[in-house]
Amino acid sequence: MKKKMFPTLIVDNFFDNINDIIKLSKKFKYIPPNKNQNWVGLRTESIHLNHYEVFNCIILKILNYYFPERRVMYGSSFIHFHKLSPGCKKRKGKTPGFPYHRDRSPLTGIIYLSKGDMDMGTTLFNNKKQQIVVRSDLNTLLCYDGDKYHGPTTLDVKKERLTMNIFIHKINILKDA
Repeated sequence: MKKKMFPTLIVDNFFDNINDIIKLSKKFKYIPPNKNQNWVGLRTESIHLNHYEVFNCIILKILNYYFPERRVMYGSSFIHFHKLSPGCKKRKGKTPGFPYHRDRSPLTGIIYLSKGDMDMGTTLFNNKKQQIVVRSDLNTLLCYDGDKYHGPTTLDVKKERLTMNIFIHKINILKDA
């Protein structure tokens, strides 16, 4: 069976309660990547471990954009709060061209939780050519196929960039009974 490719999706005003989500982000401990992880900045553990209802609502809302009026199940998915701070640099010895990369999830998303600009946004590539640059607008969801080459537009951020990174695996559309 051919792999499903997800179209790129941008949703403004994703959360009705953005300030509550930002407050929630402050309750977590942020940690750097370990030597086997190829990302920069600081990230929390997945929110499903302590805030499953919030986690589940976010995943189901995203899946509803792709599969409206369908029953969908998911598994092995993660949502992390993520920070990039001024002075954040690429880790030595990692992938050439980093921070651009592909994810291991079929569907990847990012929700911007701080005000930003084009430089603080995300760049998506098609055949290693820049295709889309999305501005880091507060409370905007960017969702795309995890196999798409992508990354933060720049690591040279002038102020903190707070996002929610979403990785959705094992998506199953259920047949109606």
